[in-house]
Amino acid sequence: MQQPLTEVQGRVLEFIRQEILSTGRSPSLTEIQAEFGYASPHTARFHVTNLVEAGYLDRQPGHRGLRLPEAGGIRLAGMVAAGSPIEAIEEQDERVDLGGFSDDNHFALRVRGESMIEEAIADGDLVVVRKQSTCGDGDLVVARMGDEATLKRFYHDRQKSRVRLQPANSSMEPIYCRQEDVEIEGVVVGVIRLMGTGTRRSG
Repeated sequence: MQQPLTEVQGRVLEFIRQEILSTGRSPSLTEIQAEFGYASPHTARFHVTNLVEAGYLDRQPGHRGLRLPEAGGIRLAGMVAAGSPIEAIEEQDERVDLGGFSDDNHFALRVRGESMIEEAIADGDLVVVRKQSTCGDGDLVVARMGDEATLKRFYHDRQKSRVRLQPANSSMEPIYCRQEDVEIEGVVVGVIRLMGTGTRRSG
């Protein structure tokens, strides 16, 4: 089993993964350094080496030799509401085959509803979620309230000691609730739309 990633390692891995998926080649250490504002490429090399040793990346000769390891896919954990919160529906037997992702740190959910349609997340799409219990303002999260879950942008409203779960649909109102009533299941790192013989990925 792969070891859990730190928050920094997760961000570096997501950047490398998206570059490989979108351009067909891995970023160089200099590009990783520039993306995260590191003072030297040594910090980028440190994180890459740890990711390779932990099994999240494969390395071949060359300065763009990083590859995503073969993976058996991630579990489609159920459905999440892009609308009013709904009870998650377990779909234990279905998996989504995505190179480089694993069950240790990610899961997938099928979107139901159109509250995020203005961010091009439609009913029936799949979202890839990185497992974590914390998030920042503006993150697209899977938020659970009791037995129900929803997909929204997360914002703190510190003056009123509450959180705002913001849809991306101008016809829908945000959801307000006490911070202690909200549990973050994870942060969305990608969207998949099944289109006949192919898929659309974004992150």
